[in-house]
Amino acid sequence: MSIKWKTGFTPSVVVEKLSEIRTLDGDKVSFSGFEYHEYISLLKSMIHLDETTSTIVSEQLVVNGFHEAAKKKNLTPDGILSAIKKQARQHQSKPEQPFWLLTSLNLTNIQDIPKYRINGCEVRFYNQLPLKYKIARDQIISDTSSWLTGSGENYSCYVTVHTKDKGALDAAEKMLDALNLLRGIWNLHLNKTMVMHFGHSVKPINQITPGALHTLHDKNGNSSGNTFWYEPDYHKGQGKVNFSKKSDKTLKFTKDVRESLKKNKYGRSVETALIRYAESLDLQNHNTAFIKLWSLLEYLTSTLKDSYDKTIKRTVFQYKDREYNRQVLEHLRQYRNKSVHLGSSENNIETHVYQLKGYVEQLLHFHIVNHFTFESLQEAATFMDLHPDIDLLKKQVALRKAGIKFLGG
Repeated sequence: MSIKWKTGFTPSVVVEKLSEIRTLDGDKVSFSGFEYHEYISLLKSMIHLDETTSTIVSEQLVVNGFHEAAKKKNLTPDGILSAIKKQARQHQSKPEQPFWLLTSLNLTNIQDIPKYRINGCEVRFYNQLPLKYKIARDQIISDTSSWLTGSGENYSCYVTVHTKDKGALDAAEKMLDALNLLRGIWNLHLNKTMVMHFGHSVKPINQITPGALHTLHDKNGNSSGNTFWYEPDYHKGQGKVNFSKKSDKTLKFTKDVRESLKKNKYGRSVETALIRYAESLDLQNHNTAFIKLWSLLEYLTSTLKDSYDKTIKRTVFQYKDREYNRQVLEHLRQYRNKSVHLGSSENNIETHVYQLKGYVEQLLHFHIVNHFTFESLQEAATFMDLHPDIDLLKKQVALRKAGIKFLGG
């Protein structure tokens, strides 16, 4: 596992701050003041860990490693890094164990949905809550706040996701990603119609959304460490999707997308985009959904560190009516900046989200198919820098062929 200090930071500055509030008592260490939480937050941001480890586990490794290093008399950046690496080795040496995630979706008539195997996870669908999980799930619901009671049970379709991993947190993240990838593909096919809500509560734009509660179980159905997750944006009024009416086309689309991603040399990057697409449109707060979609647009155009002009330029390359789409994207860019910097939103935010959603979906389709067999998302995005004038491109091709011939190629 690659573990190192990120460039751009000076870890000794934060380590010195932590040393000032540290108290050693034999092999015990403690920290005074609320500043500790601020300093630890900074420390988490300064450490680069291998992306194969979940964010939650990575943060735990950093904290645990730091506390081990802090027990020594001299607290240094090198000592902290060494202790975190030791924690990571111990984590990697753990044997894998099986986990099952139980959740729900707003689906009915699911008899046509097959069992899926996605990135080391097995996903199954049930019309009723499997009895082996009922006692543990009911206990978790009874132990949580009243708003959760029964809320996850309003959905007609239950889902189990199974995998093996070294720990519960890594397993849960992997299983949720597998389900969200599948939902991303389904919603990319189903999120067609623009629905405006006048005088009513705003609902998520996604057609297929998760239930309120996700619980973790062992092979016997018992709760795994009483661990659960909940959806803060769960909408009790979300309508149910009759899958039998849509199954033929949706399942074929799903099969085609998954086959394309298997052939795609940067398929995992596209899968990440599909997961983010699903998560963005699960949100009831459409202003937040818009910000997340714009970030996804930057990801799909590989312009996270570039100007907005480049993001727009690469996006409009996808369209014949480039000048009109440039105006729309400039309008969306200005709204994005106003929303982020001034914290303001508009009454017609739904229109903005649907406009931006269309551009994101176009880019998702472009990357999924990958007609030109690009090696990476970055290479595909660079392709969008080409000038849209065909005659000019032909002249450039001729010029390059002449250059190759001149150089003896």
